Amino acid sequence: MRLWKKISIYFIYPACMLAIGLLAGLEVQEFFYPNRQPRQQEETETVQEAKDSGPVQAAGGQEQVITADTRYVVERFDLTDSSRTEEEEPLPEQYIGMNREQFLDAMESYEASPSLEDQNRGFLSLYVERFSTEEVVVRKNYESSTRPEEFYLGVENNYVVVYEADKKTRFMSTGIPVQSLSDELAKELLNFKYIGSEAELYDFLESYSS
Repeated sequence: MRLWKKISIYFIYPACMLAIGLLAGLEVQEFFYPNRQPRQQEETETVQEAKDSGPVQAAGGQEQVITADTRYVVERFDLTDSSRTEEEEPLPEQYIGMNREQFLDAMESYEASPSLEDQNRGFLSLYVERFSTEEVVVRKNYESSTRPEEFYLGVENNYVVVYEADKKTRFMSTGIPVQSLSDELAKELLNFKYIGSEAELYDFLESYSS
């Protein structure tokens, strides 16, 4: 029994002293550094908030807008034969300064009223594939058909109309009033003015519709 008491004193006493020392150390730390734990908790909360906030906008939060240096790429996809082309084109000046929402609105307006060239190609629809300050990519969908190789210009309801080679099949309406043309040209149209190619047709329409 005495041996057991001696052994207990050797083990229990040091353990008690160690526990007292640790407790005293914590009390001293709390006395000299009372705000240490709240700071650590605050740092942890700050890191968690940063994770929850998600990614920020590029360039210090600046909004992505089109500039004079933005690449303007047009993809053309023909649904008839699944052919696809991609070409970088000069950026139209009216798009400079637009953000994404403004550019989407502009593309929606264009889709409702495409250019004569796109109409003749069989334009169907478009959508914006990519938008950033560095590059804008627009995809245009077409459904082409066999294109006539010769055209004639005529008059219908006082407007210039494009006919195919048979002079009966209407190819397109131009919206150009005959009154805006010279008398000599108007007389030619009354007798069907011959246009030899699609390129010549575009040149004529652009010169009188602008």
